[in-house]
Amino acid sequence: MNYKSIPFFLAYIFIVFLDLLFGYLGFQEFRMLTKPLIVISLIIYFGYKGKQLPKKVFQYTTMALCFSLVGDIMLLYEDRSPIFFMLGLSAFLLAHISYSIVFISQRNLKFTKEYWIMVTALVSFGVALFLMVMKNLGDFMIPVIIYIMVILVMAITSSNRMGMVSRKSFVLVLIGALFFYSFR
Repeated sequence: MNYKSIPFFLAYIFIVFLDLLFGYLGFQEFRMLTKPLIVISLIIYFGYKGKQLPKKVFQYTTMALCFSLVGDIMLLYEDRSPIFFMLGLSAFLLAHISYSIVFISQRNLKFTKEYWIMVTALVSFGVALFLMVMKNLGDFMIPVIIYIMVILVMAITSSNRMGMVSRKSFVLVLIGALFFYSFR
């Protein structure tokens, strides 16, 4: 991290801390501000720092972040109507598709043993997750299957960038994808 990024990083950590604190204390009205600010700050930072990236990578990543913002905002209102949950889920689905397009554009065409181990682990986890929740899905069976598959594609495509992007980019994106895949 360079010194110019430190103020952003500290502000970002502060916003995340406030959001976690407000969530813990049950201050939903304050989370209406802090939750969107998390992704808004990432959009601003990426808009500033990502300009050197190839045009399509910049555009699709920005689009993914904007879809994530919409998803976060919709989920803030999910207690008011189920439509907000579905709209949030749809926005996140579009974000994952956008990220997958970026990752596919950066893919390594050499499929190593480590890549196949990662694919096997990710698919196994996805199947296990689905089997754990499938009894309770009801009308959401098809949307959940689609969502798990799209997140799976995003995670797999993020793991196939080694050697095509900087090591730092590869590691940070893979860790982010795995966290998202594991905690959704």
